[in-house]
Amino acid sequence: MKVIKTERVSYWYPDGSIGIDDVSLEIKRGERVGIIGANGSGKSTLLFLLGGLLRPTKGRVEILGMEPNKRNIEVIRRKVGIAFQNPDEFLFNPSVRDELVYVPLQLNWDEKNLERAVKKYSELFSLENFLDKPPFRLSGGEKKKVEIASILIYEPEVLLLDEPTSSVDGKSKRLILKLLKDFEGTLVVASHETDILRELVDRIILLNLDHKVEVEGGREILEDFELLEETGVL
Repeated sequence: MKVIKTERVSYWYPDGSIGIDDVSLEIKRGERVGIIGANGSGKSTLLFLLGGLLRPTKGRVEILGMEPNKRNIEVIRRKVGIAFQNPDEFLFNPSVRDELVYVPLQLNWDEKNLERAVKKYSELFSLENFLDKPPFRLSGGEKKKVEIASILIYEPEVLLLDEPTSSVDGKSKRLILKLLKDFEGTLVVASHETDILRELVDRIILLNLDHKVEVEGGREILEDFELLEETGVL
């Protein structure tokens, strides 16, 4: 089953600059896909289009069989988790605990399940001592862990991650990688870190400096250093 499909999708920013140009792709249920490209090639833009956070200027995006609109966007967001490159754009609740329970509360989880999930994910991410702290008082790495924990806690079917290991120390990076390897749904990761993509994904979408898909294929793309140099990745 196709989980996400784009048909000749383009996106222009309000200032007229191009984010993504004429991208058509399909992501099937259970696939693990990496998006790679030079800075400014459109990785984040494409990820946000795939998650319904942006509406294409041209073309069509279909998510879980639905074209995102005001009537179905909440249904999509409960099934599709999106982590931003900068967690400050994601975190907005007064405490870490509030961040963790925000979506489960929207899904009407009972108190018992809420507490069990908070205990599980705060322990997994070593956040037990931060539950009552405001997220803005945490370090960049701690914010990243709160962001990813806040998504994994409600078990989305699809996980879209923008630079999931940026600003984290080695220990936290290994933890995040392990949890993402164990994730059983559909995974899409945008990253400039080829070592991360080698561990997490099976298919690669390489964007070029013209904001188009240069090539799609397996992890062997990550070993084509000449191609990666030509497209500005290296």
